[in-house]
Amino acid sequence: MAQCFLPLGGFYQFGYVTRDLDAAVVTLAEQFGVTRYRRKRSSEWMEAVHAWVGDSQIEVLQLGPGAPEMYHDYVPEAAGELRLQHLGRRVETLEDWRALEQAIAKGGFDTPMNASAMDGQLRAIYVDTRRLLGIYSEYVYFAGDALRIYDDVPRNDPTR
Repeated sequence: MAQCFLPLGGFYQFGYVTRDLDAAVVTLAEQFGVTRYRRKRSSEWMEAVHAWVGDSQIEVLQLGPGAPEMYHDYVPEAAGELRLQHLGRRVETLEDWRALEQAIAKGGFDTPMNASAMDGQLRAIYVDTRRLLGIYSEYVYFAGDALRIYDDVPRNDPTR
């Protein structure tokens, strides 16, 4: 990533928001054949469902009190609906991560969420690309133990 651009490669995740996680799971199963998933409370303000479909991960978030504002405009009206809020992209190296940070600064992008965990082995930043793409762009760097955080997320093959 020698250039100073926001990368569009490295895609791995569709990030959705829903009003009712139970109803969203039914929608995923009945309409898209996604029946295997991991459900987990990721924070005090969020419960999430993760599932692999081929090489793509589906993430569905139900918000609780204290959720960041960046999610609120995406909560759908009906219980079983899902709204695309972000696309998740992996950043492979720390050098690429630093280049990403430079591109974000150079482009003047807002970053409503920037987190680091597991002694920096997990880094995530949400870039406000709504004006350009209609949604947020999430960039994630995994190293060490963080490389295994999705190992327990089931795989689905809705074509069978």
